[in-house]
Amino acid sequence: MGGRIRRRRLLWMAGGALALPAAGCGIARAVREDRGPGPARPAAPVRATALAAHDITESFVHVIAHPDDNLYFMNPDLDHALASGAACVTVCLTDGESDGRNVLHNELGRVTRADRPAYTRARINGLTAALSLLATGDETGAWDISLVSYIDGHQVEQHTLRAAPHVQLILLALVEARSVSLHRKDSLRGLWVGETPSLATLPPVRSGLPPGAGYSREQLVATLHAVLDHFRPTVVRTLDPNPEHSTKPGRTPQSAPVYLDHQDHTYSAYFAQAALARHWAGGQARAASVEHYLGYVNAVLPHNLDQAAVGRKVVALNSYGWADNRHCGDPAGCGDRKVGAGALRNGWAQSTRYRAPGSGAWLQPLTGGGLAAFALLNGTAVHWTRTGSRWTGPHRIDGTGMEGQLHALRQADGRLRLLGVRTRLGHAPADHRREIVTAVQTGPAAYGPWQSLGTPDDADPVRSMEAGYPIGLALPDGTVQVAVRSWNGSVAVRTLDGPWTVLSLPPDAGPGVQDGLGAVVDADGNSHLFAPGRTVAHWASDTPGGPLRPARPTGLPVPAGPVTARLAADGALRVHFREPRSARVLTAERRPGTAGWRVVAESAPPGGFGRVAAADGALAVRDDGGRTALRADGRDWQHDGPLLAHTPALASDADGRITAAALGCDGHLYTARQPVPGAPFGTWGQAG
Repeated sequence: MGGRIRRRRLLWMAGGALALPAAGCGIARAVREDRGPGPARPAAPVRATALAAHDITESFVHVIAHPDDNLYFMNPDLDHALASGAACVTVCLTDGESDGRNVLHNELGRVTRADRPAYTRARINGLTAALSLLATGDETGAWDISLVSYIDGHQVEQHTLRAAPHVQLILLALVEARSVSLHRKDSLRGLWVGETPSLATLPPVRSGLPPGAGYSREQLVATLHAVLDHFRPTVVRTLDPNPEHSTKPGRTPQSAPVYLDHQDHTYSAYFAQAALARHWAGGQARAASVEHYLGYVNAVLPHNLDQAAVGRKVVALNSYGWADNRHCGDPAGCGDRKVGAGALRNGWAQSTRYRAPGSGAWLQPLTGGGLAAFALLNGTAVHWTRTGSRWTGPHRIDGTGMEGQLHALRQADGRLRLLGVRTRLGHAPADHRREIVTAVQTGPAAYGPWQSLGTPDDADPVRSMEAGYPIGLALPDGTVQVAVRSWNGSVAVRTLDGPWTVLSLPPDAGPGVQDGLGAVVDADGNSHLFAPGRTVAHWASDTPGGPLRPARPTGLPVPAGPVTARLAADGALRVHFREPRSARVLTAERRPGTAGWRVVAESAPPGGFGRVAAADGALAVRDDGGRTALRADGRDWQHDGPLLAHTPALASDADGRITAAALGCDGHLYTARQPVPGAPFGTWGQAG
């Protein structure tokens, strides 16, 4: 260990070695590296050279605001990316310098000298230790540190893990907001909305970054754009761009909501979205999916990870928090003592959630046989079509700015209809909004154009940002009902040609429900909506196409996440959801002619988190390895398939066999199929 420490200290003093682009990028983009001791100085551009080619096609870029964000909110997905051997890059926008006091949580009242550059370095030391631990099993792994310019006139501190050079960290060292919600012009928020023309950097101790530098809004977007062009990711992960507001009054300007997340998280996501739009428009991007992760709100939601997953997160956070008091050779400190050994204290580590809860309905049968699968790649909807045993695609559906995951349904006329969310980026709150959009099948393999359905709070762009992700119902008379979570924490519904109506909350739902709705039409043609709250909240109509009202309380256990609804062959209503803290899948049903709900099945724990996909007795979920777990007719879980983006889907063929679909982290569609109805699933193969 001593040799590694000495090498690491020498690298800090000398400026480090050449920063290599991540494996699998397959590009050669010019960047600059400044070598030598002392302050950074101009250097002639050098062309970055790719690492040796191999068969790993994924590439991951994580954009975070503070040095611990990916460990708290993006793990275990971060862990799976690091373990894959694919390029795995973390871009940290701010120092996270806080008050500059690196003390244990229970010592926060103790008077200590503030040293923000040292505290920043300690936090970066903690993050590199945790990343090294996850990637190699050794938290003391040496990192090569270089100064790299992605745009002229600006340098970043780029760290490359020597034992696994596909793992990199890029630090821009911007100052943080130093407040969760209080507005400061010198912040990512102030930079985005134009309250400050430039946001300063605060170089950590022993950094060659020039003091007093700053980024304009354009320069920050351009830097992130250049990073994306350089690494050409197939998966981009950001924090939550649409956090939920608090119902408690806060100390913000009048009428501005207080959100259940850190403002730096939100605005780091906005900058990432702006850079992604440019990256995709440039024509050189690879097919990429995007995932946004909930932040501080996890503390007040049911914990959705099992104990094994929580334990693995805690190991990484303990390394970041310097819980072992290890000696790393840096007088600034070896980690963030504010986290220390208290990773579970704030309730963030026990959950991982996507802002878009996903839909198991993105795989649908086609009229006359075959299947269609839908996904969002590079902010655009795409689809694949299976005819016989052959898949074709992906085929692009015109339209940009899409996010989350698509929901597909079959109308009474046999055509497929898509529902999704589109965000319009803007720097002024009045220009920044989101909307629910829909497109319908216009031919055997053609869809569009997209039609805006607005949001339940369309008159207020700020409130529109909290609209949920849509789910739809196709009624026998041809009507399509669309449902989303609304600003007030309830559910709103509309038909394609009608207004939004916000529904009253069922009395057992609690103060509000979470996103992750389920919907089904029963054997009598009545509509049913379900949502995760203090129990499974339920709304129903009394007549086909009639108004939805709170139904009789279900009395079901609290869900850990989204609720999936199905109509069984015998007419029973069934819902599937995860159990908190165990990740088990619970199945509950209400039999025809009865009013009560009961849990009728509890699966063996498959691990993982997120929505359950269901079809004719089969289940599909994300598992603890970040892949797909499949269960056919009560059999054991099958754990296999590609490293997964978003959520898996299931659909029945015309012959009764079920096909499972998963979007891989490499941007390809993968499927597995039952050889006969009810049998275990066959092997996974790439479609198209």
